[in-house]
Amino acid sequence: MISFFRHVFARPNLSQALALVAASLVASCETGSRISAPADNNLASQAGVERVIMTAYRAIGDRALREPDFRTLSVETYRGFASAEPSMSLVSNETGLTVMRNGKALINRPAPANPADGRAWGTAMAEIFTVSVAASPTLRQTDRQALTKGAMDATTKPLDRNTRYADPEEARDDRFQRDGGGGVGITVERTPEKTTVIRAVQDNSPAGRGGIQAGDVIVSIDGESMFERPLADVVHKLRGQVGASVTLTVTRPSLGKEVSATLKRSRIIPTTVEYERHGDVALIRLTGFNSATDESLRQILDRARGEIGRDFSGIILDMRGNRGGLLDQAQDVAEEFIGDGAIFATQGRHPDSQRVYRSSSRKAITQPIVVLVNGNSASAAEIVAAALQDRGRAVVVGTTSYGKGTVQTVLRMPNEGELILTWSRLLAPSGYTWNELGVMPNICTAKVTDVNKLGPEVDASRALLARWHAEREPSSQEVANLRKICPPGEESPDRDVEIASRVLRDPVLYAQAVKSGAVDQAARQ
Repeated sequence: MISFFRHVFARPNLSQALALVAASLVASCETGSRISAPADNNLASQAGVERVIMTAYRAIGDRALREPDFRTLSVETYRGFASAEPSMSLVSNETGLTVMRNGKALINRPAPANPADGRAWGTAMAEIFTVSVAASPTLRQTDRQALTKGAMDATTKPLDRNTRYADPEEARDDRFQRDGGGGVGITVERTPEKTTVIRAVQDNSPAGRGGIQAGDVIVSIDGESMFERPLADVVHKLRGQVGASVTLTVTRPSLGKEVSATLKRSRIIPTTVEYERHGDVALIRLTGFNSATDESLRQILDRARGEIGRDFSGIILDMRGNRGGLLDQAQDVAEEFIGDGAIFATQGRHPDSQRVYRSSSRKAITQPIVVLVNGNSASAAEIVAAALQDRGRAVVVGTTSYGKGTVQTVLRMPNEGELILTWSRLLAPSGYTWNELGVMPNICTAKVTDVNKLGPEVDASRALLARWHAEREPSSQEVANLRKICPPGEESPDRDVEIASRVLRDPVLYAQAVKSGAVDQAARQ
């Protein structure tokens, strides 16, 4: 951490995640870190692009996974910054920085000697921005947050696919998802008819206690109509200071009339753990990894033990569609099932990124486990799946996962936006990295033709998994070829759960499948 860093896994495919917005939640896979934390939010929102780019360049120079070349990156940064003024461009060479307008030199500045010196290049770019705005009426009239977003988006894009910039509004949502905040405890969704429907109500939340139900359609908030309002506006109105009241009016289809409730906001953390009993098996769904995930999982495990009792024969840990979350929560969740030894490791340029994460749990659960994954299982979910597979603690069932094997550090910017910066790679206990590659299941459900005959699929996977786990630096073509073995799928069919149940209820098959993916102790980190 520079001030306070937090490590997460950036969630891929955020457009899908935004389809459902929790009016009291938001989550992500990261390691939070604050480089700048202005005490006055009003002042923070006015922070200029110059301060933001200086802070971002410093962090990139110090912590990015690969050493940056700011001489090249600065040209992209300026292109994004000056996108409203396409006649202006930056030429960067070994001796100088020149802003051109319509082919003529407008500004000249000496270039820092070291192309990897983020502090020097950040200072230089801040000066270039200041002079450019003074010289351009168009840039002077452009909203400062738009200038900042243009510059930061252009800066992060060349670095890697998971580094990104979140503007202040998006960053607030991300922080809410990770750590919770003031809300009423509902999940809302936009319909094709431009109404906002409540899809879920958290247990013991203000909405739940106030009689709000799933299926209710939001009519107004504090007397203001929400018809045809963007989903983000509805969520913004529902969130607020803990203890403050909000009046929610809904239409309840079953009654055919409106219902109003005045709710007092409380601190809400999104629900990421769900449980169903399937006879003697506990089906546990992990939908994300936020600050409450491990504690919620512990409570669910205690509940399952109590309900199932001595007949408790196994766990299906369903992480299909789980795009990740907080790094420390991935470690804690893995420790619930791994008694001791390596869980995963991280490696990057910065000394703080080079670490082996181990479990020392003396109360790890001992029941057999099947982990379900698909092509939308990413980052923190992949950490848990890879660790349990490598350590011989679970059979992984489904399709090859997303392949998000890097860690991001979240840095708060002076304008209250966030830079989500990739700073290390993740390694499984066997030493392989699943970045781009993904975690391959012990049983690829796409290849199962008869759920009553799973043995051949397990036998076939043994050599493939050994090859998979032996990879250290596969080429793009090698990655593509390997991922064709069990192509990542986006669906979550009930058939996967059926296959998982059959594996758990067949001790011989389970032992055979676990062994096919486990790595010898000598090979572990």
